[in-house]
Amino acid sequence: MIIIEKATEELEKRVEGSGCEEGIVSLSVDPDRKTCQFDRGACMIASYGGRSAEFVTFEPTRANTRVSFMFGADLGTPPVRAAACAIINVFTGFLCMNRVLRSCSPEYHGPCLNELKDRVSGKRVAIAGSSGNLEAGLRSGLVAISENPDIIIITADGLTSGADEALIGKKGDHAEIMFISPSTSGVAALTDYHHWCPYGKG
Repeated sequence: MIIIEKATEELEKRVEGSGCEEGIVSLSVDPDRKTCQFDRGACMIASYGGRSAEFVTFEPTRANTRVSFMFGADLGTPPVRAAACAIINVFTGFLCMNRVLRSCSPEYHGPCLNELKDRVSGKRVAIAGSSGNLEAGLRSGLVAISENPDIIIITADGLTSGADEALIGKKGDHAEIMFISPSTSGVAALTDYHHWCPYGKG
């Protein structure tokens, strides 16, 4: 089972019978939005109940849909997974389960990366997904997921591609799982994994 499916199942349990899941989420794209330094792609914006949240992807969706579309749905393709993550982000923000919905201002990029370097110093780190800035910043400690890392950092791209799911499942009992950027905040909140985004906005 992919991580996003686990998150949607947990969300469904928490809101069952509340009626909130029948609310409409609007998905749009903001080409001018300054996004997290660790994300790559276009900024998809999910809006619900007066709140908005980001998910950065190369395959954004523009649509109006119900929150409940995710529950029991086939999340087998990257565009559908990205849309589900965006909905999870804004809906968990609406429910006050998630307080990181938007990217920080660019002036915080340096401090964020430096603090992350301190956080993982001396650890073997693997990245699930692609992030040029993350790979460059943590170059000295990087290993492959198959090489028994101490920490696996999951990016937005790592969530939607699903390419590393099997390896993460095998290594997850031994390595710390860390999600990074506002894009992954809702899934992290629902799965109780650590989330790195010290300067993200609510």
